Amino acid sequence: MGNVRGITIGLEIDDKSKLKLRAIAKHAEALADELDAIDSMNDEEVPTHLEGSD
Repeated sequence: MGNVRGITIGLEIDDKSKLKLRAIAKHAEALADELDAIDSMNDEEVPTHLEGSD
């Protein structure tokens, strides 16, 4: 198959940016978990009104 070449990128990220990226990842994971839970529900179980959206 030959040599497989890739791209290597070095990033210097400060502590503040690291914290922001961790927060984004945490919220993205929580959203994905909620969407998975909704996806696994039967049609009768899916809420028609979201909590906190009054």
